[in-house]
Amino acid sequence: MADLKSYEVEECRACFEVYDTTGEGKIDAIWLGSLLRALDLSITEETVAKQGGTKKEGEKMLTLEEFLPIYSSVKKSKDMGQIEDLLEGLKVYDKNENGTMMAAELAHVLLSLGEKLNDKEVDEIFTACCPPEDEDGYIKYETFVRTILAGPHPEPKK
Repeated sequence: MADLKSYEVEECRACFEVYDTTGEGKIDAIWLGSLLRALDLSITEETVAKQGGTKKEGEKMLTLEEFLPIYSSVKKSKDMGQIEDLLEGLKVYDKNENGTMMAAELAHVLLSLGEKLNDKEVDEIFTACCPPEDEDGYIKYETFVRTILAGPHPEPKK
């Protein structure tokens, strides 16, 4: 891969091998999004689908040689949100202009904008990543965004 540095290829290879559960040098395309996120790329499910990710196990397999151009393409993409973009978007809800927003408004945003989440997913995210609310129901949204992007987060207890 001419446009990837050797260390990037090796990092991709190492992560790829984790998802190669059979040891055959291939991963199931259902894991494409997880693999890209494990390589620190912030992508949407729509992007994963455009790059060949599947919803059902066993539909499609990818080799490392097929994966590297996908990684390179996604890495160059302008669709990936940066922390500054996310913080700027949440400033709309910062009525006191002090870095806080109502936790209920954040939940509403997660339920209704972009890749919409369901109530259970929002509850899991709040449990794992949301800073404590103050007495008026406000949270520091920068802390929330940085915690989310820091990942990975523990699986919720069932």
